[in-house]
Amino acid sequence: MTIAALQRLLDEELPDVPRYPAPQIPHTARKRQAMQSSPIPGPRSTQQAPSAGIPVLPIGKVIAWAEQHGTKAVARKGVQARALLAELRALYAADEELAQADIEEQRLLQQLADIRARKEKLRPTQRKAPARDYVPADVRAWARAAGLDVPTIGTVPNTIVQAWREAQAGGER
Repeated sequence: MTIAALQRLLDEELPDVPRYPAPQIPHTARKRQAMQSSPIPGPRSTQQAPSAGIPVLPIGKVIAWAEQHGTKAVARKGVQARALLAELRALYAADEELAQADIEEQRLLQQLADIRARKEKLRPTQRKAPARDYVPADVRAWARAAGLDVPTIGTVPNTIVQAWREAQAGGER
């Protein structure tokens, strides 16, 4: 099926959908003066066929007529037209569903951002532990060397840290 034939089918099936001509490519001034109108035809009227006042049939009737036609070539074109039209409808439906999914996704992302902002506002602020002025491994090593009992993991007891500070202030190590 040619593009022109498919365009005619679309014009018959969806006559109210505006179809705009392709943008014109810039030409030289001489060629531009020679062009009187766009070479691309606009949408056809659904009231009359281009020849002899024959009314335009709905696309379904034309395809059914073609499929039942006695000529194999016409019947084959009817089957092809129905298949192409079904494919176009499926593509259109998928495109519309994708557009709706994009809209829904944006709405949900905005809701998620609003919820996260609200959670952040409601969450209590946590105090940060004061920065240490010592290295725990060094204090543990000093405590063991001084014969003090110090845990191998966890927080170094304040009494040991205080003793270490006093020893550092006194110049011992």
